Amino acid sequence: MFGYDLGIDLGSSSIVISVPGKGIVVNEPSYVAYDTETEKIVYAGRRAYYLEGREPSGISVIQPVVNGAITNYSIAQKMVRFFINKVIGKSLFKPRVVASISALSTDVEKRTLVSVIITAGARSVCLVEEPLCAAFGAGVDPLLPTGVFVIDIGGGTTNMAIVSQGCMNQVETLRLAGNHFDDEIIRHMHDEYSILIGKRTAEEVKNSIACAYPREEDVAMQVKGRNMVTGMPDSAELTGNEIYECLSPLLKQLADAAVALFERTSPQLMADITSGEVILTGGCSAIYGMDKMFADALNLDITVAPRAELCVAKGTMVALNKMHVLDQYGYRFRTKQDVRIK
Repeated sequence: MFGYDLGIDLGSSSIVISVPGKGIVVNEPSYVAYDTETEKIVYAGRRAYYLEGREPSGISVIQPVVNGAITNYSIAQKMVRFFINKVIGKSLFKPRVVASISALSTDVEKRTLVSVIITAGARSVCLVEEPLCAAFGAGVDPLLPTGVFVIDIGGGTTNMAIVSQGCMNQVETLRLAGNHFDDEIIRHMHDEYSILIGKRTAEEVKNSIACAYPREEDVAMQVKGRNMVTGMPDSAELTGNEIYECLSPLLKQLADAAVALFERTSPQLMADITSGEVILTGGCSAIYGMDKMFADALNLDITVAPRAELCVAKGTMVALNKMHVLDQYGYRFRTKQDVRIK
């Protein structure tokens, strides 16, 4: 193929790469297993994710992106290079990339992400905010003049925005999302049952029985871990409503942020939204009752987008095809010279 255009959603929990005309071509956990002496990558993606907590001596498993920000430049660059090469193969032509980024990222975080992707093999990079990508990926027309309220709950951050005619009118970002739910479940098991569990177990609990709204018919599951007192294997039965009580303080922060954003919105855009709907995207939108929680807080209809976890990546493809629209709002491709990469 003569050159590539790629859309990359580099999140705290997963890296998703899309190609116009092909769709999603990579959807892997953003985990890397590497040799601690040489920093050579042993595994990246799903194999590294399953190795987490089971690492042999000399191998470390990390997430190079935490809470929407790159925390390990070298490992992040190697991971992105690994997956870009997996997509473009032996092509001699470097791809253009549209990458999503948290809506309120600092200039340093933006320059770091651009630098990582270009060093990993891209020709140029354009950064587009996650809620804008999520809106495009959920089917919102970039040229639509009316307002749409988008809430994207990912792994490391939650991004909320009022999107109108290809740009964001109001925006809010919280460093609070799926990974923080996992941490809270781990803390709950520690405090209530004196059992230590790993991140993968907490994530399994979240995906299986967690809820953001009380269930009428409760569900339960056995959770296994290590007893803090005896040091031996132990287990406890958790229920969905118990996890709801555990996560309630975090869920309230999300609901309050949505209400506060709505209150800052202009009357005309508010009229557009109240006659339409609020779109919920991101992996955590699949948690039972998440739509009901926001519906009660905002007193509006909430729609969970199809394949909500892939909306941001799909939106990067739309952005690639609609750069003539985004260019009016200052979005442009940045090259190696723009970020002074040697």
